[in-house]
Amino acid sequence: MDAPLYPFKPIHSMKALSRTLGESTELLESLATRSSNLYRHVPQTKKDGTPRDTYDAYQPLKAIQRKIVDRLLARVRFPGYLHGGIKDPVNRRSIYSNAKSHGSAKLVLLQDIKDFFPSIKMLHVQQIFERLFGFSEAVSKVLALLTTRNGVVPQGASSSGYLANLVFWDVEPMLVARLEAQGLNYSRFADDITISSLTPLNSATLTKLVSAVTSMLAEKGCYQKRSKLHVRRRGQTLKVKVIDEFVPLTVTGLTIFNQVPGIPKAERKAIRAAVKQLEDQAEHGASWIQLEPLARRVMGRIGRLIACAHPEGERLKQRLHTLKARSQIAPLDRYVAAQPESARSVE
Repeated sequence: MDAPLYPFKPIHSMKALSRTLGESTELLESLATRSSNLYRHVPQTKKDGTPRDTYDAYQPLKAIQRKIVDRLLARVRFPGYLHGGIKDPVNRRSIYSNAKSHGSAKLVLLQDIKDFFPSIKMLHVQQIFERLFGFSEAVSKVLALLTTRNGVVPQGASSSGYLANLVFWDVEPMLVARLEAQGLNYSRFADDITISSLTPLNSATLTKLVSAVTSMLAEKGCYQKRSKLHVRRRGQTLKVKVIDEFVPLTVTGLTIFNQVPGIPKAERKAIRAAVKQLEDQAEHGASWIQLEPLARRVMGRIGRLIACAHPEGERLKQRLHTLKARSQIAPLDRYVAAQPESARSVE
């Protein structure tokens, strides 16, 4: 059975945890007792326009969470069906690997976990460290306090993605094994669950699959987001209201049912338009300081093209690099040009 595994010696004492993290026991225990007050709220907006609450830890908690990731959480051997936010130099995990695992499917069942991060409680985190890692109760409780805020896992913290991958560590492998025995393929990218089949499935089978996932989520107090429960079949296209175009089926934002996952045509068009918008703003005098926030977001979208080896990715990336170089120089050129001739001449 493919399941998460921590193949290293368990930590049984706070002294051993202190050595592992390179921080004093006193600091770890002090931060653990007041960790909920050591975050700043960073509001975000989802694609559908609704708000998303994310949090960023203040120092030194932020640095300690990074050490917990690097020295503990990232050392877990993650099963192949998990794809989100995992460092794996051998088999790289990403939205690309997630979509590729379903590339030959005739049918996919798409499911989403409702309010995923707030659903992961401190007790779940403590149980991960106690039962999966084999750590003592005292050590596990401190680690749980250091990685939660007000009793839940805060979205945005460096440790939260790893904990989200591990929360179903004891129930997900059994579900995956049952699905594989039926010839089905399962993957999860954070809160996005995909089950695919190489053959058509009837409605009764689909109902059982939804029920099986619902039962797994319920084991940890999580629920499905019914509005994002979809069944899609090969060759089927959907009309996206925002762009008023038909696009093929996507898994974590990438088209499947081809040899290689790709970016939908409508999204590629939108990325090109975003780059052109930045170039137009620069042409009308915007400085790089003004352009940088949007440019960073656009570069992230271009990164999706590059991850899929789409030829437009490198071309658009180069256009942004050129834009940055020109925008950083242009304000100085305009300043010099605005000076009187006497101020620009060198005696």
